[in-house]
Amino acid sequence: MSAIDVLLKYGSSEVKVSVPEDRILGILKSREMKKLAYPRASVVDALKQPIGSATLSDIVKDKGGKDAVIVVSDRTRTSKADILLPVILSDLNNSGVIDENITIVFATGTHRGHTEDEKKKLVGPFVSERNVRLVDHHCRDDSNLVELGTSSRGNKIRVNKVVAGAGIKILTGCITYHYFAGFGGGRKSVLPGISAFDTVQYNHKLLMSDRVGGGENPNCITGNLKDNPVHGDMLEAARMLGPDMIVNSVVNGERELAGVFAGDLEKAHLAGCKFIDDHARVKIPKKADLVIASAGGGTKDMNFVQSHKAMENASYCLKEGGTMVLVAESAEGLPAEEYMKWINLGSSKAIEEELRRNFSIPGHSIYSAVHKAEKFRIIWVTKMDKDIVKKMRMTPVDTVDEAMKIAEESDSRGVYVMPEAYLTLPEAG
Repeated sequence: MSAIDVLLKYGSSEVKVSVPEDRILGILKSREMKKLAYPRASVVDALKQPIGSATLSDIVKDKGGKDAVIVVSDRTRTSKADILLPVILSDLNNSGVIDENITIVFATGTHRGHTEDEKKKLVGPFVSERNVRLVDHHCRDDSNLVELGTSSRGNKIRVNKVVAGAGIKILTGCITYHYFAGFGGGRKSVLPGISAFDTVQYNHKLLMSDRVGGGENPNCITGNLKDNPVHGDMLEAARMLGPDMIVNSVVNGERELAGVFAGDLEKAHLAGCKFIDDHARVKIPKKADLVIASAGGGTKDMNFVQSHKAMENASYCLKEGGTMVLVAESAEGLPAEEYMKWINLGSSKAIEEELRRNFSIPGHSIYSAVHKAEKFRIIWVTKMDKDIVKKMRMTPVDTVDEAMKIAEESDSRGVYVMPEAYLTLPEAG
């Protein structure tokens, strides 16, 4: 019987997997997201023809704005701010807003702040050498926060005081898939980006179902905004702030600028979401018994968090009770000690109960992984500590050959292969 060989990226290397031809349902890959040939010119064009809003120069003129704040993603995101910002600053300067009256606020959310060198690297040399203020958001500093109101879901919306008080408010960020907010970018620059810790906690808890023991809200999934309470709450918070414009990027798998979407908070964001869907969402006729998924190597499988994103996407094309072979090196293991606290709880039920008492993103990441391990059989080709992987109810192995030998013990008649699961979203039906 003939077999199809597929090369899968694993860390900085490649491994080969062979699957009998008559069992393969498909090799699922996103369409190539080409880098923009002229990145700066593309940003200029986006600002000249914004989606659903006036141009930035007209906005400044109409509002009589003399000062501006630009919200920029922190070090945990790749938004290409060093390409976006020079064009935005040029537009502001040409509209009468001088550098001394422009502040860049880093949307740190609940993450740590930046060193001065990190700030300069994020904005790029052109901006860091100018008289523009560079400041971090501090989510636990009450003197840094102002209350805007309460969302329809009961969340007290408190945000950065500098941003809220600015004459002109511009949000920058990167639109990408997000495993419970649906998509990143747009409104996420406000919540969690520049919100109070308690505001962020309340929002993220909305991803849990109303019923204790019910796990996650089924609408809080990758690529979905409809009836997604986390997204809805984020959008309300951003509307309360009232940004004048967003300038969002889409970055491809090689971290190159592939798209720029400027304009209205919602309309420009939705255009960027559609752009991603057009490239990365792959329709499948049915779910499989077995999925063999590589995160895509490089930074896409550097640690548990990155590898889990590939695991999440791969789960969408797998039947309940099916088998997943995850090829994701994860040589850096867990990003922080906190993850072990959640792993040691032992089951998704115990983790869920603790999340409802004291929500945390690391805790939810572990919940999501363990829940999958209880729903599917997950065989993980990885360099992570084997005992940690076993505690998450998965089977760790060193090679693809080992993984396939174990997988063959199950009745896997239909197989999907995902060479870049980090970047590919299967959709059944």
